[in-house]
Amino acid sequence: MTEAKQPEAKTPEPNEPKRRKHRWRGFVRLMDERETATSLALVRIGLPLVLLSDLFWVARLGLVDTLWAPSTEGGIGVADTWAQDIPAWHFFGASATVTHAVFGVVIVSAITLALGLFSRLSAATLLFSYAQLAMMMAQSDRGIDVMFRACLILLMFSGCGETLSLDARRKHGRFRSEQLVSAWPRYLMVAQLAWMYFSAGTHKTQSAWWPAGDLSALWIIVRDPHFARLDLAGAEWLYPFTQLGTLGTMFFELGAPLFVLSLWYRRTADRPGRLRTFFNRVRFREIWLVLGVGFHVALIITLRLGIFPMGMLVLYPAFFAPLAVERFGSRVIARARSLRRA
Repeated sequence: MTEAKQPEAKTPEPNEPKRRKHRWRGFVRLMDERETATSLALVRIGLPLVLLSDLFWVARLGLVDTLWAPSTEGGIGVADTWAQDIPAWHFFGASATVTHAVFGVVIVSAITLALGLFSRLSAATLLFSYAQLAMMMAQSDRGIDVMFRACLILLMFSGCGETLSLDARRKHGRFRSEQLVSAWPRYLMVAQLAWMYFSAGTHKTQSAWWPAGDLSALWIIVRDPHFARLDLAGAEWLYPFTQLGTLGTMFFELGAPLFVLSLWYRRTADRPGRLRTFFNRVRFREIWLVLGVGFHVALIITLRLGIFPMGMLVLYPAFFAPLAVERFGSRVIARARSLRRA
């Protein structure tokens, strides 16, 4: 008998190490890109303003103690009875006074961040004080709060205060500056937002979100008295439109990775490839963003979801390159001036 021939081990292609090195260098170049801070500055302004509107409403209703004070002083949470220490209570004592102090730090740091005063320090202070409130009452911490804190981490390491800020006024003598900053915080924010949407889509496992369940999810939600803003009794003619909305929601959320891919195809439009040509021709990036804005505006109109829809919208400037934002702003200002003259 002749011995069976063993398959020869495939030797790596000589160009493979070069390809890997090329990819790594490409990634480094991407993370090393610089741009003006306009897009991140708009996020820096919008995020704390939405948070402030929420916190002022809580204070107006007199719920600061109810939500975040220790249980011994009227709070509905029991975090003060846990073995896990909350730094603010650990160092200064678990009391309503300390809770109000933390709440005050959140308010002040949110204001200074929106103004762009010591932006990085303000972002860090807001991040840690905001996290203290979450630890004091975990049940009051929402998904939008987690998203805000994730974005604050990126703002803390970014140059978001280089324009449209008091920092810019102090450094350059004017509120607007063309100072270039690292682009990677904005890129990571885009990745974070895309992952959030995709994760939300993959967790919609109930049949009502899929054709097998007649795409009835939004119809059920907009008629839920706990969430609904509108009384849709007798408005069954809207059912097909809510089905379309359900389908659009799933396409939007599950299409988030394709949106990221479309950004890459837009950057490399000069390269060959049918898929790249298709994405750029149908303008997938613009379609996805329009769906996103429409999705959140519809939530604001139809449902009571707190600050979530507006909170997500104020993060959308990160999706746009600063140059595009600046050009759009210039067109809006020019249009407003022409209307004023007319």
